[in-house]
Amino acid sequence: MKNRYALLLPALLVLGATNGQSYCAPSFVNGCFSWNNTQVSVGGIDWSTDGDCSNFDHTDLVATAEAGETLAMSVTSGAWTGCAVWVDLDNSESFEENENLYYGYVGGSPTYDYIFTITVPAGTTPGLYRMRVIAPWGSDGFLSTNTNGFGPCGAFQYGNFDDFSLEVSGLVDGIHESDAAALIARPNPTEGAVSFSSSAGDPLLGVTLTTADGRTVQRFVPAAASTRIVLELGGLPAGVYLARCWLAHGVRTVRLVKV
Repeated sequence: MKNRYALLLPALLVLGATNGQSYCAPSFVNGCFSWNNTQVSVGGIDWSTDGDCSNFDHTDLVATAEAGETLAMSVTSGAWTGCAVWVDLDNSESFEENENLYYGYVGGSPTYDYIFTITVPAGTTPGLYRMRVIAPWGSDGFLSTNTNGFGPCGAFQYGNFDDFSLEVSGLVDGIHESDAAALIARPNPTEGAVSFSSSAGDPLLGVTLTTADGRTVQRFVPAAASTRIVLELGGLPAGVYLARCWLAHGVRTVRLVKV
């Protein structure tokens, strides 16, 4: 599979990612009619298709995992399609061979349930990553011996793909999160809206707001990376909250007071 995806680029679209990056897309020359993902369940995501198999961007849906964790995953795919899962674990705007976390082909009609596990590699830097699930007709989506297409950005005959987000938390080789002093939250305390920005000018990729006891109450992933994100806290009870912000070069957590 070395460098083979470069040969496919003329046939591919360049797409805007939720975190501001651009990704190539697999192509399906004969369409996706009954050859598509219909359900995906992993890490808190429980997604079902709305019937439009060309709608691939679900990056507002976020699966959560710890670095080194093994996640149960299930994918229901359409007629005689396989399943391949990729995660851009280095946020390089591409999917390398070692970022394929699952592939398989059994196929069935009208659907088939793939039930498996994926493992987030130990040492993965805490952050927000793009996860791609491909449903290729007659292919496992990964091996180059598949005559109907292969690869995260390959040229397939039939099928579709769906992109989600994966939030990885935890410590990396003993290194803790970056100092919260680099994150600016104003106003704090607040009665309603609060604006987040990085003192270093880093783009923000997303914000997760939790209560002091760890319950998630809000999660926001912008349509594109931004130097400023605004959350509205007006509907939340007064109290102390923790805002965990994913930036291009690290993770910051800041304590918020809602009055």
